[in-house]
Amino acid sequence: MILPRTVLCAVLLLLVVSVLGKGKARCSIVEILRQYQAVIFDELQNLKNLTGSVESPSRGRGRAGLTCHSNKEQKILLSISTMSLSLRDMVRGPRKNPEVVAVTKVTSNTESVTRQNCRKIHKKSLSTATEKPRRRGQGSRRKQLREMARVVDSLVTCWEKLFSLHSKDWDT
Repeated sequence: MILPRTVLCAVLLLLVVSVLGKGKARCSIVEILRQYQAVIFDELQNLKNLTGSVESPSRGRGRAGLTCHSNKEQKILLSISTMSLSLRDMVRGPRKNPEVVAVTKVTSNTESVTRQNCRKIHKKSLSTATEKPRRRGQGSRRKQLREMARVVDSLVTCWEKLFSLHSKDWDT
């Protein structure tokens, strides 16, 4: 009697673990895009205006690490998350600076959305961001804004690319 009960408990435990494990492994891209539409889009546009970001081909678009070349959702989301963390690392200044406040809002919301809806991507982007720590000199404010504008342009492009992959989900 004890042996079948133990086996039954073990099988039930394995089923529960496999079901719960599968739910955590997948990313809810639709939910991420809903939250992007509700909050991050407006904040990103505000940041774009503050940095003087204007999409133009001459803004260093071809530089490595700042674009999302893939057409796979997971890779685009990883690019977005990694760019967001690098953008956060760019700003080290007083909280009263409007650019710092805008970057903080965009990056904290992006990080929160990926953490809630796609832990796998969130963990990967954290490890990618910590692999190559960037050292940035103080530089001029204009240079810093130009660099931020370049990253913001790339971030907007990646969000649009992810959104376009799911445009069929929004037609209904």
